[in-house]
Amino acid sequence: MDITGTWEYQEDFGFGKSAGQVELKQSNNIVSGIFTFTEEVDNDYKIDVVEKVEGTISDNKLLLKSIEVKATQNSQEINYLPNTFDIYLVSENKLVGSTFDNEDVCGVFVMERQ
Repeated sequence: MDITGTWEYQEDFGFGKSAGQVELKQSNNIVSGIFTFTEEVDNDYKIDVVEKVEGTISDNKLLLKSIEVKATQNSQEINYLPNTFDIYLVSENKLVGSTFDNEDVCGVFVMERQ
């Protein structure tokens, strides 16, 4: 299964949600991509994030690690912890998985092919 393409991204991380788009490029079992999303913490603030990732597919599972992150809040650049994305290849048009960062903030997400 080739997952190259554009995906809609929806994540719930317990105290907020993220929504956006993902561009993935696959070559054999190597995958690279860019997650572009807005993270909204319940009734508090929003952060716009662009996260470049790289990883490999093995046994219908994809592990992506952040290689570069840029985040802004109210048009000001801020520090943002990089994520690791643990993804299961459910079908040609749907991926599901979880994220975690260095502070053990975890989320679950669904990606649907556009």
